[in-house]
Amino acid sequence: MDNPRKIPVTVITGFLGAGKTTFINGILKKNVEWKFALVENEFGEVAIDSKLINGIEASRMFELKNGCICCTISDEYEQALAELADRFPEVDHLLIETTGIADPAPVIRPFFADKKLKRQFQFNGTVCLVDAVNYHRYPAKQIAWKQMAIADTIFISKTEDFDEERKKSIADEISKINPLAKIKLGNSGEPEKSCLGAIAEKSLTNLVFLPYPSIGKNIQAQTMQFDQPLKMETFKDWLFYTLDVYKEQVYRVKGILTFENEPYHYILQGVGGSFDLEESDMLADDNRNMIVIIGQLEGIELHYSQ
Repeated sequence: MDNPRKIPVTVITGFLGAGKTTFINGILKKNVEWKFALVENEFGEVAIDSKLINGIEASRMFELKNGCICCTISDEYEQALAELADRFPEVDHLLIETTGIADPAPVIRPFFADKKLKRQFQFNGTVCLVDAVNYHRYPAKQIAWKQMAIADTIFISKTEDFDEERKKSIADEISKINPLAKIKLGNSGEPEKSCLGAIAEKSLTNLVFLPYPSIGKNIQAQTMQFDQPLKMETFKDWLFYTLDVYKEQVYRVKGILTFENEPYHYILQGVGGSFDLEESDMLADDNRNMIVIIGQLEGIELHYSQ
Protein backbone atom coordinates (compact mmCIF):
# COMPACT_ATOMS: atom_id res chain seq x y z
CA MET A 1 0.00 0.00 0.00
CA ASP A 2 1.29 3.48 -0.84
CA ASN A 3 1.95 5.80 2.06
CA PRO A 4 -0.65 8.60 2.23
CA ARG A 5 0.60 11.96 1.06
CA LYS A 6 1.78 14.29 3.82
CA ILE A 7 1.58 18.08 3.69
CA PRO A 8 5.03 19.68 4.06
CA VAL A 9 5.11 22.34 6.77
CA THR A 10 7.61 25.14 7.34
CA VAL A 11 7.64 27.33 10.45
CA ILE A 12 8.60 31.00 9.98
CA THR A 13 9.88 32.61 13.17
CA GLY A 14 11.87 35.69 14.13
CA PHE A 15 11.69 38.62 16.49
CA LEU A 16 9.30 41.57 16.10
CA GLY A 17 10.00 43.56 12.94
CA ALA A 18 12.39 41.05 11.39
CA GLY A 19 10.34 40.78 8.20
CA LYS A 20 8.39 37.52 8.56
CA THR A 21 5.28 38.70 6.70
CA THR A 22 7.37 40.23 3.91
CA PHE A 23 9.29 36.96 3.66
CA ILE A 24 6.07 34.94 3.37
CA ASN A 25 4.73 37.26 0.67
CA GLY A 26 8.01 36.75 -1.19
CA ILE A 27 7.59 32.97 -1.02
CA LEU A 28 4.03 33.22 -2.37
CA LYS A 29 5.10 35.56 -5.17
CA LYS A 30 7.93 33.29 -6.31
CA ASN A 31 5.95 30.04 -6.08
CA VAL A 32 2.65 30.99 -7.72
CA GLU A 33 2.17 27.44 -9.01
CA TRP A 34 1.94 26.07 -5.46
CA LYS A 35 -1.21 25.94 -3.36
CA PHE A 36 -0.30 27.24 0.10
CA ALA A 37 -2.11 27.26 3.44
CA LEU A 38 -1.15 29.54 6.33
CA VAL A 39 -1.50 29.42 10.09
CA GLU A 40 -1.02 32.93 11.42
CA ASN A 41 -0.49 33.59 15.12
CA GLU A 42 -1.34 37.12 16.27
CA PHE A 43 -0.74 38.35 19.81
CA GLY A 44 -3.57 40.88 19.94
CA GLU A 45 -7.30 40.67 19.36
CA VAL A 46 -7.14 42.03 15.81
CA ALA A 47 -5.26 40.04 13.14
CA ILE A 48 -3.15 42.56 11.24
CA ASP A 49 -0.46 40.44 9.60
CA SER A 50 -2.92 38.08 7.90
CA LYS A 51 -4.46 41.06 6.12
CA LEU A 52 -1.02 41.83 4.67
CA ILE A 53 -0.61 38.36 3.12
CA ASN A 54 -1.25 38.20 -0.62
CA GLY A 55 -1.63 34.95 -2.53
CA ILE A 56 -3.51 32.58 -0.21
CA GLU A 57 -7.28 32.07 -0.39
CA ALA A 58 -9.03 33.24 2.76
CA SER A 59 -10.41 29.74 3.42
CA ARG A 60 -6.86 28.36 3.71
CA MET A 61 -5.74 31.00 6.23
CA PHE A 62 -6.15 30.08 9.88
CA GLU A 63 -5.82 32.97 12.36
CA LEU A 64 -4.96 32.30 16.00
CA LYS A 65 -5.43 35.49 18.01
CA ASN A 66 -5.12 36.77 21.56
CA GLY A 67 -2.04 34.88 22.63
CA CYS A 68 1.02 32.91 21.60
CA ILE A 69 0.76 29.31 20.49
CA CYS A 70 3.67 28.63 22.83
CA CYS A 71 1.81 29.50 26.02
CA THR A 72 -1.94 30.13 25.82
CA ILE A 73 -3.62 28.69 22.72
CA SER A 74 -1.88 25.35 22.04
CA ASP A 75 -5.17 23.37 21.94
CA GLU A 76 -6.66 25.76 19.39
CA TYR A 77 -3.49 25.47 17.34
CA GLU A 78 -3.56 21.67 17.14
CA GLN A 79 -7.27 21.73 16.31
CA ALA A 80 -6.55 24.17 13.47
CA LEU A 81 -3.84 21.87 12.09
CA ALA A 82 -6.14 18.85 12.16
CA GLU A 83 -8.95 20.80 10.50
CA LEU A 84 -6.63 22.12 7.82
CA ALA A 85 -5.37 18.63 6.95
CA ASP A 86 -8.93 17.27 6.75
CA ARG A 87 -10.34 20.13 4.68
CA PHE A 88 -7.39 20.81 2.37
CA PRO A 89 -5.42 17.57 1.81
CA GLU A 90 -4.42 18.85 -1.64
CA VAL A 91 -2.39 21.77 -0.22
CA ASP A 92 1.20 21.78 -1.51
CA HIS A 93 2.74 23.47 1.54
CA LEU A 94 1.71 24.81 4.93
CA LEU A 95 3.42 27.93 6.29
CA ILE A 96 3.16 28.78 9.99
CA GLU A 97 4.09 32.30 11.10
CA THR A 98 4.74 32.69 14.82
CA THR A 99 4.44 35.89 16.79
CA GLY A 100 7.64 37.86 17.17
CA ILE A 101 7.88 37.05 20.87
CA ALA A 102 7.08 33.34 20.56
CA ASP A 103 9.19 30.40 21.62
CA PRO A 104 9.02 28.30 18.41
CA ALA A 105 9.57 24.95 20.17
CA PRO A 106 5.87 24.39 21.15
CA VAL A 107 4.87 25.40 17.60
CA ILE A 108 7.10 22.68 16.13
CA ARG A 109 6.58 19.99 18.79
CA PRO A 110 3.19 18.62 17.59
CA PHE A 111 4.75 17.51 14.30
CA PHE A 112 7.01 15.19 16.31
CA ALA A 113 4.74 14.31 19.23
CA ASP A 114 1.18 13.96 17.89
CA LYS A 115 0.67 10.63 16.08
CA LYS A 116 -2.22 11.84 13.92
CA LEU A 117 -0.45 15.04 12.88
CA LYS A 118 2.70 13.04 12.06
CA ARG A 119 0.59 11.01 9.61
CA GLN A 120 -0.84 14.17 8.05
CA PHE A 121 2.18 16.50 7.95
CA GLN A 122 5.86 16.29 7.05
CA PHE A 123 7.94 18.77 9.04
CA ASN A 124 10.10 20.58 6.50
CA GLY A 125 12.07 22.85 8.83
CA THR A 126 12.19 26.25 10.51
CA VAL A 127 13.26 29.57 9.01
CA CYS A 128 14.23 32.37 11.39
CA LEU A 129 14.28 35.98 10.18
CA VAL A 130 16.85 38.27 11.85
CA ASP A 131 16.73 42.06 11.50
CA ALA A 132 20.34 43.02 10.74
CA VAL A 133 19.73 46.67 11.63
CA ASN A 134 18.15 46.11 15.04
CA TYR A 135 19.55 42.69 15.99
CA HIS A 136 21.81 44.04 18.73
CA ARG A 137 18.94 46.06 20.23
CA TYR A 138 16.44 43.23 20.63
CA PRO A 139 14.82 43.76 24.08
CA ALA A 140 14.01 40.08 24.74
CA LYS A 141 17.34 38.59 23.77
CA GLN A 142 16.79 35.12 25.25
CA ILE A 143 13.70 34.56 23.08
CA ALA A 144 15.49 35.91 20.00
CA TRP A 145 18.49 33.64 20.63
CA LYS A 146 16.23 30.62 21.10
CA GLN A 147 14.45 31.38 17.81
CA MET A 148 17.86 31.36 16.11
CA ALA A 149 19.09 28.27 17.99
CA ILE A 150 16.11 26.19 16.87
CA ALA A 151 16.16 27.29 13.22
CA ASP A 152 17.36 25.21 10.26
CA THR A 153 17.84 28.30 8.09
CA ILE A 154 18.54 31.83 9.40
CA PHE A 155 17.68 34.59 6.94
CA ILE A 156 19.32 37.91 7.83
CA SER A 157 17.13 40.67 6.41
CA LYS A 158 17.70 44.39 5.81
CA THR A 159 21.36 44.08 4.80
CA GLU A 160 21.11 46.24 1.67
CA ASP A 161 23.00 49.12 3.33
CA PHE A 162 25.72 46.89 4.82
CA ASP A 163 29.17 46.53 3.28
CA GLU A 164 30.61 43.03 2.82
CA GLU A 165 32.70 43.19 5.99
CA ARG A 166 29.72 44.11 8.13
CA LYS A 167 27.58 41.39 6.50
CA LYS A 168 30.24 38.80 7.24
CA SER A 169 30.58 39.99 10.81
CA ILE A 170 26.90 39.59 11.67
CA ALA A 171 26.68 36.26 9.82
CA ASP A 172 29.66 34.93 11.78
CA GLU A 173 28.18 36.13 15.06
CA ILE A 174 24.83 34.47 14.38
CA SER A 175 26.43 31.24 13.19
CA LYS A 176 27.98 30.91 16.65
CA ILE A 177 24.48 30.82 18.15
CA ASN A 178 23.47 27.98 15.82
CA PRO A 179 26.38 26.25 14.06
CA LEU A 180 24.01 23.88 12.24
CA ALA A 181 21.85 26.49 10.54
CA LYS A 182 22.33 27.64 6.96
CA ILE A 183 22.88 31.42 7.06
CA LYS A 184 21.49 33.54 4.21
CA LEU A 185 21.69 37.29 3.64
CA GLY A 186 18.91 39.22 1.94
CA ASN A 187 17.33 42.56 1.24
CA SER A 188 14.16 43.32 3.19
CA GLY A 189 13.15 39.67 3.57
CA GLU A 190 13.17 38.65 -0.10
CA PRO A 191 13.57 34.85 -0.23
CA GLU A 192 14.96 32.63 -2.93
CA LYS A 193 12.46 30.55 -4.88
CA SER A 194 14.11 27.35 -3.67
CA CYS A 195 14.24 28.35 -0.01
CA LEU A 196 11.58 25.82 1.08
CA GLY A 197 13.30 22.71 -0.25
CA ALA A 198 13.93 20.14 2.53
CA ILE A 199 15.27 22.78 4.95
CA ALA A 200 15.79 20.52 7.95
CA GLU A 201 17.39 17.73 5.94
CA LYS A 202 19.85 20.08 4.23
CA SER A 203 21.04 21.52 7.51
CA LEU A 204 22.11 18.04 8.60
CA THR A 205 24.99 18.15 6.12
CA ASN A 206 26.70 20.59 8.50
CA LEU A 207 26.99 17.85 11.11
CA VAL A 208 30.02 16.38 9.40
CA PHE A 209 31.97 19.58 8.88
CA LEU A 210 31.47 21.89 11.86
CA PRO A 211 33.09 21.97 15.30
CA TYR A 212 30.77 22.46 18.26
CA PRO A 213 32.32 24.56 21.05
CA SER A 214 30.49 26.47 23.73
CA ILE A 215 28.90 29.26 21.72
CA GLY A 216 28.17 31.80 24.42
CA LYS A 217 25.03 33.85 25.11
CA ASN A 218 23.95 31.09 27.55
CA ILE A 219 23.61 28.68 24.62
CA GLN A 220 25.92 25.75 24.05
CA ALA A 221 26.23 22.94 21.52
CA GLN A 222 27.31 19.42 22.40
CA THR A 223 28.32 16.64 19.99
CA MET A 224 27.94 12.92 20.63
CA GLN A 225 29.62 10.43 18.28
CA PHE A 226 29.57 6.63 18.26
CA ASP A 227 31.68 4.26 16.16
CA GLN A 228 29.28 1.30 16.08
CA PRO A 229 25.61 0.73 15.20
CA LEU A 230 23.17 1.55 17.99
CA LYS A 231 20.42 -0.59 19.45
CA MET A 232 17.31 1.24 18.30
CA GLU A 233 14.95 0.62 21.21
CA THR A 234 17.66 1.21 23.82
CA PHE A 235 18.62 4.47 22.19
CA LYS A 236 15.01 5.65 21.82
CA ASP A 237 14.32 4.92 25.50
CA TRP A 238 17.42 6.90 26.53
CA LEU A 239 16.58 9.84 24.26
CA PHE A 240 12.93 9.95 25.34
CA TYR A 241 13.98 10.07 28.99
CA THR A 242 16.77 12.62 28.41
CA LEU A 243 14.63 15.04 26.40
CA ASP A 244 11.79 14.76 28.90
CA VAL A 245 14.08 15.56 31.84
CA TYR A 246 15.83 18.43 30.04
CA LYS A 247 13.03 19.70 27.82
CA GLU A 248 13.44 23.26 29.10
CA GLN A 249 17.21 23.28 28.53
CA VAL A 250 17.50 21.34 25.24
CA TYR A 251 16.29 23.48 22.35
CA ARG A 252 17.24 21.38 19.33
CA VAL A 253 18.53 17.88 18.57
CA LYS A 254 19.72 16.65 15.18
CA GLY A 255 21.55 13.55 14.11
CA ILE A 256 22.50 10.98 11.51
CA LEU A 257 22.36 7.50 13.02
CA THR A 258 23.06 3.87 12.16
CA PHE A 259 21.12 1.11 13.92
CA GLU A 260 21.77 -2.59 14.21
CA ASN A 261 20.22 -4.67 11.40
CA GLU A 262 19.00 -1.56 9.55
CA PRO A 263 20.26 -1.05 5.96
CA TYR A 264 19.79 2.76 5.88
CA HIS A 265 20.86 5.68 8.04
CA TYR A 266 18.17 7.31 10.16
CA ILE A 267 17.61 11.05 10.53
CA LEU A 268 16.99 12.38 14.03
CA GLN A 269 15.08 15.63 14.56
CA GLY A 270 14.02 16.87 17.96
CA VAL A 271 12.58 20.07 19.45
CA GLY A 272 11.29 20.97 22.88
CA GLY A 273 11.22 17.53 24.49
CA SER A 274 9.94 15.57 21.46
CA PHE A 275 11.77 13.84 18.64
CA ASP A 276 11.29 11.86 15.46
CA LEU A 277 13.44 9.19 13.82
CA GLU A 278 12.92 8.68 10.11
CA GLU A 279 14.64 6.25 7.77
CA SER A 280 16.63 8.10 5.10
CA ASP A 281 17.58 7.03 1.59
CA MET A 282 21.30 6.94 2.55
CA LEU A 283 22.72 3.43 2.70
CA ALA A 284 24.36 2.64 6.04
CA ASP A 285 27.65 1.66 4.43
CA ASP A 286 29.56 3.01 7.41
CA ASN A 287 28.93 3.19 11.15
CA ARG A 288 28.35 6.94 11.17
CA ASN A 289 26.59 8.10 14.29
CA MET A 290 26.59 11.78 15.18
CA ILE A 291 24.20 13.79 17.33
CA VAL A 292 24.29 17.53 17.98
CA ILE A 293 22.36 19.03 20.88
CA ILE A 294 21.84 22.79 21.19
CA GLY A 295 20.49 24.58 24.24
CA GLN A 296 21.28 25.86 27.70
CA LEU A 297 23.55 22.92 28.47
CA GLU A 298 25.92 24.36 31.06
CA GLY A 299 26.23 21.89 33.93
CA ILE A 300 24.34 19.13 32.06
CA GLU A 301 26.20 15.89 31.37
CA LEU A 302 24.70 13.95 28.46
CA HIS A 303 26.06 10.43 28.01
CA TYR A 304 24.73 7.37 26.20
CA SER A 305 26.03 3.82 26.46
CA GLN A 306 24.59 0.54 25.28
